[in-house]
Amino acid sequence: MLKSPSILIVIVLLFSCSIKNTEVNQDGIKRISMEAEFSNTTNYFTDTLFIPLEFCENCIIGNIDKILKVRDGFIISDKNISNEVYKFDESGAFQFKIGNKGDGLGNYVLPFDISLIPSTNQIAILDQNQRKIIFYSLENGSFLRELPINFQARSIHFLSPSTIAVHFDGQFSGNEMDYLAGILDLEKGEFIYKGVNDFSKTDQNKTAGDFYSSGHDLIFSKSLNDTIYNVSEKKFTPKYFIDFGEKKVSRDIKNLPLMDMRMRMMQELPHYHNGNFIENDDLLFFLWWGDDDFENLAFYNKANDKLDLLKGRYQIIKRPFFIDNEYLYSFLTNSDYESLNSEPFFGLSENQVIIKVKLK
Repeated sequence: MLKSPSILIVIVLLFSCSIKNTEVNQDGIKRISMEAEFSNTTNYFTDTLFIPLEFCENCIIGNIDKILKVRDGFIISDKNISNEVYKFDESGAFQFKIGNKGDGLGNYVLPFDISLIPSTNQIAILDQNQRKIIFYSLENGSFLRELPINFQARSIHFLSPSTIAVHFDGQFSGNEMDYLAGILDLEKGEFIYKGVNDFSKTDQNKTAGDFYSSGHDLIFSKSLNDTIYNVSEKKFTPKYFIDFGEKKVSRDIKNLPLMDMRMRMMQELPHYHNGNFIENDDLLFFLWWGDDDFENLAFYNKANDKLDLLKGRYQIIKRPFFIDNEYLYSFLTNSDYESLNSEPFFGLSENQVIIKVKLK
């Protein structure tokens, strides 16, 4: 599908900068300063493998909203076009669908979010339309049980079989501030923690911020909030602060009515992260918006206290979903592929592509 993998690897390695610009405050939060210039050197990857996802009558993916890496492949959800969840193996071959689309017991109207359940061979789908969480087998996608919920959520992440982290759905567009994340004890049926106090309307901003886990700490990032949280079974704890200095989204901007806030951001082009915070023992990875029309990429090397920035218009690794100490996994959306000016045009008669890069 992709004509020149070697050329694309070179593109990824271009336009970065490296500086030592972090500090840890008294609360243990690591501050990462983003006041740096782009350059043209970085050195994180050695090999790149492209995994085209099989295209068939029963596995047409309109758009990828989320990918979960499992032991023998990938779970992929498309909540906006096909409204279904799929299982592919490590080579990209389609295996089966998870559950069925529809009303009633065991079915989902929209897969708002998906989460693996620790210590089980199960996956959960959040269906906000029917106000329930549905559980399925990872062996064949069959329905197991479902659980009604009484809260509005944008996403969930199971911390244990009986505990979930929740990102509440910000429903307000005025000047209200509220707790936008929490920890729910399923056995007691109550929230044991609520935190991340911010303007609810900032959730209306379309960013990729949310829960990300790679076998390392579970990290939570929220739209237009530059504090990144570590999530445990008891609370959300600030871990990183992405410091854009005077270019950040100010409180004055966030305090405006929703439409005025959006207009002010279009006029001033403030800088802010765009989520996808994943990390291993050595690296922290995330996306951010600057003055350009493309997302930019950031690698923070913990051991060397070094930040590398990549220009978004030249990058292909911009949708990361899993990282361990050996590989980083990402994927291409339809618009990503189109921006590469490759032929044939991506997305009309083929599914998307997963990218697996080996880390040095």
